[in-house]
Amino acid sequence: MLEKILKQYGLDKVSAKTRISKKHLSMLRDKDFTGFSKPQAYGFVSILQREYGDDFTELKAELEAWFSTGESEEKKDEIFISADARKPEAKQKGVVFVVLLLILGIAALYFFQKQQEPKNEAQEVSKPQAAVVAPKSETEESKPLASAPQPQTQSTQTAEPEHEKSVEAKEPEAAATAVKEQSEPKPYVPMENAVITPIVKLWFGIIDLENKKRVAKTTADPYEIESKGKKLLITGHGRFEISDSFGNLFKYNDAKKHYFLIDDGMVKEIPVSEFRRLNGGKVW
Repeated sequence: MLEKILKQYGLDKVSAKTRISKKHLSMLRDKDFTGFSKPQAYGFVSILQREYGDDFTELKAELEAWFSTGESEEKKDEIFISADARKPEAKQKGVVFVVLLLILGIAALYFFQKQQEPKNEAQEVSKPQAAVVAPKSETEESKPLASAPQPQTQSTQTAEPEHEKSVEAKEPEAAATAVKEQSEPKPYVPMENAVITPIVKLWFGIIDLENKKRVAKTTADPYEIESKGKKLLITGHGRFEISDSFGNLFKYNDAKKHYFLIDDGMVKEIPVSEFRRLNGGKVW
């Protein structure tokens, strides 16, 4: 069966499809099982059967006969001999590993001793330095006796405090003036119209209750709402501020809709039920 497949598809294509080397395919075709282990040989047959779906009963029977006889004993003996031959190599590797560990241990001990030596030297050197510093302090104590005349330094020192005093005297006066200006109430100048100021882009709608005119905008710029008459204001979700013509300022920072009544310049927030009633049962 294998010979038929190889003739039909060619040795190269069968090898590429099954990932079995051309050498092993040729040996299976020629019934040359020398060098095969039993799992390897049966594994090759299983791959061929899976890829081509043919019956390889004859080839399996020949493999069974080959491995049941003593013809493959030579291969087994070779395997055990090679395993025994590797034992000296394993022992040599173990000896080399032990020697490397000893070398590393000696190197680490040497390095540790080298690190301790500079510390001892530093301790010994620090003692003479302390003895040398002491005489310097004595000589430095005698230096002020030969220093330059002091009257000049005193004159400069006395001049500087006078300048600092003049600056310090001015600073409290300026601070008192600033506090006085802040404490004085500024006259209130009423705004002509109510103003809605979006902090972020905001949708809002305005309904004039007298003429039922509607205005809807989406903007991030301040917008003036004429204070004359009665108007309804509805806002979308977002952050905004609204001030009326009486100086009241309302700030909102949530994700809710808000409803307002603007009555001759005064802004009043109302519930949605009141908004519906004033708007004829509609929200917008």
